[in-house]
Amino acid sequence: MADLSSDSLGRLLGVLASRPGPLPKYRYASAGTLYPVQAYLSVPAPGLPGLPPGCHYHDPEAHALAPLSPRPVGEAPLLLLVAQMAAIEPVYGALSEDFCMLEAGYMTAALEDAAAEAGLALTDAGDPASWACTALALDATHKPLLALRIDAA
Repeated sequence: MADLSSDSLGRLLGVLASRPGPLPKYRYASAGTLYPVQAYLSVPAPGLPGLPPGCHYHDPEAHALAPLSPRPVGEAPLLLLVAQMAAIEPVYGALSEDFCMLEAGYMTAALEDAAAEAGLALTDAGDPASWACTALALDATHKPLLALRIDAA
């Protein structure tokens, strides 16, 4: 984690930030422009300059991390993509999870491009449900989709 920095993480998460306009606009597609997939970051101790260890929610409108818990969910930096099913199920019903998986795939492609430019590498961290603990403050309307380990390239 020595080569990982707040700046490189900011560049990585920058591809998930919304762009100004009358409606949220992102660099990736979403069914019905609902954007139900949320990003969470877990930073292990000792943290990074300006970023304490623990779990953080990435606010795409502010392009900022909101602390959720001082307790990280793993031994390495992790990016977790989680669907807020309540945001999409009223519109797409039984197809909601499929559309969320597509959005997570589009997000991952954008993140992989940004990771390469920021000198980072993303790898699959296994079953996202195993990482989605109470530190993320998830409720029954959240569905963990993908967990990515973040390393310096």
